[in-house]
Amino acid sequence: MTIEREVIERVKRTDLVALVQAKGIQLKKNGKGWFGLCPFHADKTPSLSINPTRNLWQCFGCGAAGDVIRFVELFDRVDFKEAVKRLSDNPAKQHSGAGGGRNKAKPPEPEQMTVKEKKLLARVVSYYQHSFTQDSRGLNYLKQERGITDNQSFADFGAGYVNGTLLEILPRDPEVISALKRIGILNEKGHEMFYNCVVFPLLSEGGDVVSLYGRRITNESGRHLYLSGPRFGLVNRQAVKRSETLILTESIIDALTLYDRGFKNVMPIYGVNGLLEEHLLFFNRGIKTAYLAFDADEAGRQAAEAVSLRLKEKDIASYPVALPLKDVNLYFKSHTPEAFEKLLKAADPASLERSGKAGKSEQTLYQETPYGFIVGYGPRQYEIKGIQRGGTQLKVTVKASKDVCGNLPFELSTIDLYSTRSRIWFGKLCADLFGASEELVKEDIGKILTLVEGYKPENKETAAHEPTEAEKAAALAFLKSPDMFGEILADLETLGVTGEETNKLVGYLAAVSRKLDDPLSVLIQSRSAAGKSTLQDAVLSLVPDEDYVKYTRITDQALFYKDEDSLSHKILAIEEEVGMGGAAYSIRNIQSSKKITVAATGKDPGTGKMRTEEYTVNGPVAVMITTTAAELEGETASRFLFLTIDESARMTDAIHRMQREAETLEGLVRKKRSEHIIRKHHTAQRLLKPLAVVNPFTQYLSYPTRSIRTRRDHKKYLGLIRTVAYLHQYQREVKAVDVEGKQVEYIEVTLDDIDKANQLANKVLGHCLDELAPPSRTLLTGIYEMVKDVAEKQDGGIDEVYFTRRMIREHIGWNDWQIKAHIKQLEELEYLNVRIGSRGKEYAYALNYKGQGEECGRFYLNLTPVDEIKKLLNKARSAKGEK
Repeated sequence: MTIEREVIERVKRTDLVALVQAKGIQLKKNGKGWFGLCPFHADKTPSLSINPTRNLWQCFGCGAAGDVIRFVELFDRVDFKEAVKRLSDNPAKQHSGAGGGRNKAKPPEPEQMTVKEKKLLARVVSYYQHSFTQDSRGLNYLKQERGITDNQSFADFGAGYVNGTLLEILPRDPEVISALKRIGILNEKGHEMFYNCVVFPLLSEGGDVVSLYGRRITNESGRHLYLSGPRFGLVNRQAVKRSETLILTESIIDALTLYDRGFKNVMPIYGVNGLLEEHLLFFNRGIKTAYLAFDADEAGRQAAEAVSLRLKEKDIASYPVALPLKDVNLYFKSHTPEAFEKLLKAADPASLERSGKAGKSEQTLYQETPYGFIVGYGPRQYEIKGIQRGGTQLKVTVKASKDVCGNLPFELSTIDLYSTRSRIWFGKLCADLFGASEELVKEDIGKILTLVEGYKPENKETAAHEPTEAEKAAALAFLKSPDMFGEILADLETLGVTGEETNKLVGYLAAVSRKLDDPLSVLIQSRSAAGKSTLQDAVLSLVPDEDYVKYTRITDQALFYKDEDSLSHKILAIEEEVGMGGAAYSIRNIQSSKKITVAATGKDPGTGKMRTEEYTVNGPVAVMITTTAAELEGETASRFLFLTIDESARMTDAIHRMQREAETLEGLVRKKRSEHIIRKHHTAQRLLKPLAVVNPFTQYLSYPTRSIRTRRDHKKYLGLIRTVAYLHQYQREVKAVDVEGKQVEYIEVTLDDIDKANQLANKVLGHCLDELAPPSRTLLTGIYEMVKDVAEKQDGGIDEVYFTRRMIREHIGWNDWQIKAHIKQLEELEYLNVRIGSRGKEYAYALNYKGQGEECGRFYLNLTPVDEIKKLLNKARSAKGEK
């Protein structure tokens, strides 16, 4: 006999508190609710909670819950009809919160939260979801221990992780703390209730967060947690909108497992007694059939029977699924979606439930391209290129087609994979293109997101020429050669750079120093056509392709948007100093601070609001630049070693002879030998190991102190010594020291390394003490010689001789543009005085200089010679009584 709904509604208004007390259970009021010992399990601490406002009960210990009818069913061990009959035959006090009459059914309202508390709960859940992406423990638990692998599944279920850091980001506001305690996020001691849990939000019909479920990732007691009070809220409520059939599971983890395996029409209840009225009222929207995938134990079977009866009242056909293993999650660790489809068929031969992953979303293609990769799922193909990572954005250009390499219809767009709006918009376009469901394409895009996050462009090093045994032997012979510097000079001579011995060695050392934590940077300075680019190109040709980047010009912000480690331990080469433009500041910073960071504002594609995004590019980086400028801005100049090209007539004659020789048979042979030389140096530099360098002689070294610039130049001097030793690592004993339990390998500087570095430093760093740029110094010397000759002929003083730029051109052979560029510095520093000259009139100069610093004597660094260091060492040993 069918029970009239009017009778059921009237019975449900029975005062639950009075009924429970009438059964002999003592209750105590605590806040808005009542608590007592649960009669349905061995309860030692009160875990039975009654909400008098909603006239519902719940046990936090065993999970049992429901209304007055359910309580009588369990307590008296009777079925639904008998429970209603007993309550009707023994009318009790009616619950004041329910009105009489036949009201339209609607989902029960959660215990009242203020607007602020609702917003606060939503913010907490959002933070937990952010923590899930930052702290890998929650993700590892679901992927490794639970076998749930699709990041899109986690996003759709709103997965979060509680790592105990919430209090660190909360404002120190007592009201906020109190509100979190009332909600149940914090316990009375102020600790996070869901610590070390993966959490999932329970949502209202409108999509608002109304509760929270947590599953501890360790096997300790209390593994399943909910917010305090009766349970309410739904998970994956979209399942009801998708289909007339539904799969019900006991737990959220089981539902997530099914969802991950392609069964999207799944919804969890909350334990064996966790089917809520809210579920049933929501199912009324169109669910005709339900499959009950409950645990394969006695409690699961009893729950399936009870749920079937309640679903039957709603005219929903139910079919228990017989699992061969304990639960859904365990089942899928050893079974496929196709196997589960067979279980559904066994439960209901008319079942049409299919997994979206059963042959439809399997990856059928993956191919890397020079700019990204092509991936295919079933008949759907996607070409990914232009991957740009930055802050909270992950932009890619995607071409979707059934054949991305053919002439079939396609969709082509640049989207931000971290933007929900962008993914949904592109997914709709692709769904129309493929004639597939949006859900299937959404899953494709989720997988593409995972692939792009893990994508690393093929490093040039991996694709570089694999050296033969002969090439390795040649490289090792070079690295072990006692005359390594002589071989470097000879090789660069073969490559077409004649003379310039100091410049070639310093340039090569600076290139090698990129592998160290404090690399050297060089600036090659000369007049136009003197050969500065030839030197730069020759040195770079000996560096493996993957270890340098070369630009003609860099815009102001260009470096900030490179990949984070794209410049780390590499050479940044710029063809001309003016090509740095506004990027000079960022180049200086990456030289000094080993990284550059920029904060830029952009529009959030999801919310439309402006937000700040941070971009970081890491060093260290060695910089190599050429310039024709007479002088550079001081902040930039002080960070470089200056190499000045020999502009003498003798050097010009040597260059001409080499250019003519290049046209002969010997030149052809030399060109062919160049290829062998380049491969030898590429292999040798790849063989250099990342070793630390220790200098045991630093206490005996010296450096001038009369200029504040020497603070930076002294570091360059030490860097030269370090690089010389590093390049000779195959001729040094590799030692090791234990640092915090970790072995750190290193080599030691020798006196021979210091001797080589001293010779180079005296020639290169000595110019840094000169207030004139090297070309300006060369010009001054030429003018001085000219004026001195004129003065001797006229039997007068040097300061009495007037001369013009034309006289300078005729004497030293510079063109007028070069003289104008460098004579300006001589004027500003008062080495020359303008005697005559204005607009439209010829300029005439007088020399205010009498040869001070000829032969660069006053710029000698006076570094400690190696012989002196040996004497100091012997003296120190004698003082200690050593032989």
